[in-house]
Amino acid sequence: MSDVIQGLSLLNFKIIGNDKTFYYRCSTNPKCKCSNITDEILADCSALNLTKSPYFDEGVVSVNLSCNLLTYLPEEGYLPAKLKYLDLAKNKISKFRKEEFAPFSTTRNIISLNLSSNLLSLDVDTYPPGVFHNLKYLQYLDISNNSNENKQYYCPDEAFQDLSSLQSLLIDGVKNVTFGKGFSTLNNLTLLKVTGIAAKGSISREYFDNFPNLEYLDISATTEWRRIIDFALTIFEKGALLKLTKLQYLDISYHRKLRMCGFKNVTYDLPYTSIRILKANYLECERSVSTVLFVDDIKPLNSTKLEVLFLDGNNLEETDLYVPRYLPQSLHYFSARDNRWVVSRYAYYYIPGLSGIKTVDLSFQNKHQMSQSKNSWYCTEYYHETSHCVCDRLPIQANKKVIHWNQNEEISYFTNNLKYSQLITACIPYTYANFQFVLVPPNTETIIIESTKIGDNIPPVYFSSSSVKKILLQNNQLYSFTGPICNLTLLQYLDLSNNRAVDISSYVFGSLVGLKHLGIDNNLLGYSNIFQDNSSVCIFENQTNLMFLNMSSNRISILFKNFLFRASKLKTLLLDHNLLTDWNISIHHMEDLMFIDISWNQILYLSSDGMNLLEKAFHLNITIDMSHNPFECSCDSMIFLKWLELHRKYLKGFGNYSCIYLHKSINIFEANFHLKKDCYSYVGVIVSVTIGIIVFLGTICSMIIYRNRWKLRYWYYVLKGKYGIDHDKTDGNFQFDAFVSYAENDRWFPKDYMIDFLEKHKGLRLCIHHRDFIAGSAIAENITNAIHNSRKFVCILTNNFLESKWCMYEFNIALEDIVVSRQGRNSIIIVQLLRTEITKIPREMRYIMNDDTYLDYPEDEEDRVIFWESFERDLKF
Repeated sequence: MSDVIQGLSLLNFKIIGNDKTFYYRCSTNPKCKCSNITDEILADCSALNLTKSPYFDEGVVSVNLSCNLLTYLPEEGYLPAKLKYLDLAKNKISKFRKEEFAPFSTTRNIISLNLSSNLLSLDVDTYPPGVFHNLKYLQYLDISNNSNENKQYYCPDEAFQDLSSLQSLLIDGVKNVTFGKGFSTLNNLTLLKVTGIAAKGSISREYFDNFPNLEYLDISATTEWRRIIDFALTIFEKGALLKLTKLQYLDISYHRKLRMCGFKNVTYDLPYTSIRILKANYLECERSVSTVLFVDDIKPLNSTKLEVLFLDGNNLEETDLYVPRYLPQSLHYFSARDNRWVVSRYAYYYIPGLSGIKTVDLSFQNKHQMSQSKNSWYCTEYYHETSHCVCDRLPIQANKKVIHWNQNEEISYFTNNLKYSQLITACIPYTYANFQFVLVPPNTETIIIESTKIGDNIPPVYFSSSSVKKILLQNNQLYSFTGPICNLTLLQYLDLSNNRAVDISSYVFGSLVGLKHLGIDNNLLGYSNIFQDNSSVCIFENQTNLMFLNMSSNRISILFKNFLFRASKLKTLLLDHNLLTDWNISIHHMEDLMFIDISWNQILYLSSDGMNLLEKAFHLNITIDMSHNPFECSCDSMIFLKWLELHRKYLKGFGNYSCIYLHKSINIFEANFHLKKDCYSYVGVIVSVTIGIIVFLGTICSMIIYRNRWKLRYWYYVLKGKYGIDHDKTDGNFQFDAFVSYAENDRWFPKDYMIDFLEKHKGLRLCIHHRDFIAGSAIAENITNAIHNSRKFVCILTNNFLESKWCMYEFNIALEDIVVSRQGRNSIIIVQLLRTEITKIPREMRYIMNDDTYLDYPEDEEDRVIFWESFERDLKF
């Protein structure tokens, strides 16, 4: 929008009036950027190297003339009467006016004025009485970073008496001068920031006496760290804050010469204030000796309602045993970053008393050992002062008060105070004795311990409080995530990134059932054995509430299909900068999934399964980043490249996807165009030939199988029954003299006649299927084995026989048995029981009836005697 406005201002779009030309209703300078916000025009004329202010339209309420070359305030009439906000920072203004008239006579409605970083020295010549007479409504005034530290000043407090509405003042701290009585009339002044380009070495007892209503006081030297030799408080007298009864915020940071001795003087006054937030960061020199936090340093805080305490960068190495006892119950945020503490067991017995603590930040410990800061050696010449200061602060019998921890005391505390030991035993595979106990304040919600050089395994660990919701342990040296981590059922945010861990167990997160955000990126978990088999699917089996998972930069080469099967609420999945070559994870059940990042992996092309798994999530509002993978431009990857183009609306940055074709990087559209020409003919021919060969071979195989179907069936059941039960054998090693094949409707003949005549009277052994087939075996198997183990095959020919599929099956198996087992010798005896239609008789059966004599069952009973004698002879032959 601002670019459009700037473009319009450079066109011939202008309004002529009062002999002034206003570009786009803003100013007479076309380079100024103008914007309209809620019907109020803002003019930005910063960094244009202006030496004189342009005219501004009356509708402008905010003017930014910072970073120019102005030497005076804009002349009267140049600024609009309705102006509210004026920024003149970083110019060369040294005087408020050229003449005797008070400035801002036509701009009396200004509520914010920034004059910082100019040449406006704090003296009577620059700030004469009445200079702010026209700024009755001014609420914010910044005149900081103007004074020269080498000049002696007299603070012109009378000039500020007219600022009756002033609420916030940013001003330089002037050497050897306090703020005079003129400031006592500023009853609305609640914020004071004292900057120190003009060095003030001490804060006297009377320094803030004329600011009784201050609520926010900032005397930090943050911007002056580059000038620490010239500017640093060395003395902060007791009683300097006694009259600031309404003070809620105090920042005394970056005074490297003040040291912890000065901190002790500050805390002495705080019980008389309404302090809520205290920042006392970097009060010690970076390379000076280590310090100890004593009870006397913080004991006065116990009488306050302090809520936030910062003690960063103070070289703290040890803590007095009883310090936690004297921290106020109201304290909910404690930061001691960039010190020299090693994660250890400080003051365990008194930490439970800090029931108000919500957040603890102990990050960046022992960083001084590798500091390359050019300022790290500043103020080392004051070492002797430091030693003297420490000696003055030592409590009586100090050697008995500094912590000397006993491991047995920790175990004793653990056993005596744990009420729910069953929660530990539930965290398999470890028992009570294997756990390490972590004691935290009872209501702590956030623990931050990043970049502290912690180099260890995450062992089986039990937290004393289940209230913790957020833990940050990134940028440490944790080589293994073993766990389990117990009694953190409310934990929602866990960051273990940048630890270079090479191993992870399947149960480390087992009890973190409330986890929503997990970062384990920038480790080396791909080397863990758990990712070599399917046991990795157990890592997140209890994370049913997980919404964000970052596993990037872990050298992971494969993830199994059900790896995230239980993480159904996942919204963001980051797997970039790994070694994945395909997509294997099932994601169709993740209805809230919005983003997957698999960029910077080793994917040449996705398999059909990989593409299908991703496609199942395309019905969602999902975005996938597959950029910076070495996609292959070949006929093998053509299907995948077409898939990319087809689904490009789901792919982040698709226009930048490319692959190498003929030693040249081309985009996916071009790749598909070239591959279509290069691969289509080959693909068509290959597919056609392959299909033809498959059809031809399939036809040949089908014909062979069909032609030899009976032989195949025969051999199958013969071999299957080869090792069956060995029954009694007849002559010639046959189990039966004859297998009788008959239709069910003709069952009366073998049952009533053949069994009686041939078995009972002649001693022959017949195989009758309703009597001799083995129960539990398949019918086809029984048939084949019976025929194979019978000397003759008797066919009781009737129309019923010809219509029965099982009878025809038995006949065909008998034919195969002649060819395979009997060297072509016919063993089939056909008994025509009833007259049959010749057209219904199969060709193979007619051949037998034509070449061999078959038996007709006579209707005359007298002829049947001859029939049975002939039948018996044929069976024994």
